[in-house]
Amino acid sequence: MNQQVRNGKIDLLKFIFSIIVVIYHFNVGNYHYTLFIKGYVAVEFFFVTSGFLFARSLSKITYNKETHMRDSFGFMKKKFISLFPYHFFFFLACYISLIVKVPTISNAITQLVKSVPDLFMMQMSGISNMDMLRYEWYISAMLIFMFIITPIAIKYRKAFFYYICPLIFVLLTGYLYQQKHDINFVRQWNGLCYQGLLRAAAEISLGCICYAIYERKLFDKLPKAVLLIIEFGIYTFIILYSCKYFTKVNDYAILFMTAPAITISFSERSSVGFLNNRFIYFLGKLSLPIYLSQLFVRQFIEPVHFGSPAVHTAVYVSAVAAVSLLCILITDNFIKAVKHISKSRKSRQAEGK
Repeated sequence: MNQQVRNGKIDLLKFIFSIIVVIYHFNVGNYHYTLFIKGYVAVEFFFVTSGFLFARSLSKITYNKETHMRDSFGFMKKKFISLFPYHFFFFLACYISLIVKVPTISNAITQLVKSVPDLFMMQMSGISNMDMLRYEWYISAMLIFMFIITPIAIKYRKAFFYYICPLIFVLLTGYLYQQKHDINFVRQWNGLCYQGLLRAAAEISLGCICYAIYERKLFDKLPKAVLLIIEFGIYTFIILYSCKYFTKVNDYAILFMTAPAITISFSERSSVGFLNNRFIYFLGKLSLPIYLSQLFVRQFIEPVHFGSPAVHTAVYVSAVAAVSLLCILITDNFIKAVKHISKSRKSRQAEGK
């Protein structure tokens, strides 16, 4: 992991919010206790952060009329490939668990055909029944929206950041607010697409707006102590809200608060040096398999009774963490092996010439 391109504070927040999402999903399905009962708002952190990083990556691409579509496709291909190995690990695990329940060739083929959209992370396209890896909806919605918007963003960079993104954010957020006053949209169908896809589009656009503000270094004019107090206060408020405190505030206010907090977190002026270390970077890396592993682990832990909700949840979260570590260990070593084999083959071909 290249330390120069990582942000320890963001990595730590990714880990914290991924755990909140895991507990929320387990809680909703089983106990409905107040701990992270509104934990779905943690997804807003991931969407806005993804939008910020998306915009930062796009800012490094120079528009070239001759290679425009190839550059756009290459950009999304790289993003897809960066996620796919970890996704495939849990796709395969869930697929095997499905066919083990009914171990017939017919079931194996049926499940495979049904899960083709899930294999390519297209759950939010509308052609998946989302039986497998349904919690991946966030990643699917993110990829679909980014794939649509990338060619426009590269060609019309300034217009994209300063006009298109604010327009998308305002219009879609207003539309969603009129549907219901919380932001917990995922699988509601509006006749054209899932509402969760609109949620993704609005919040990724907000992340791009955050990057535009970051580029202008507006927050750098404030003292570091003030930035840290604002940042810590907002994240604390969001976490308390997810536990059903401050109930008079609605989800959309939390979304608006998330934007300045994330912009500050990326600001060099608010950097906290001791968080920039390999352990924190690893926690950030772990957040993806934690998010992906939920459904697979849940089918084994949920039916077992541990005497109390707290113990049951703690065992579940521990199992998610353990399986996520196993995923990283297997997947990363497999990737290294593939790269080594590819490099060796290219070396032999070069020597042959």
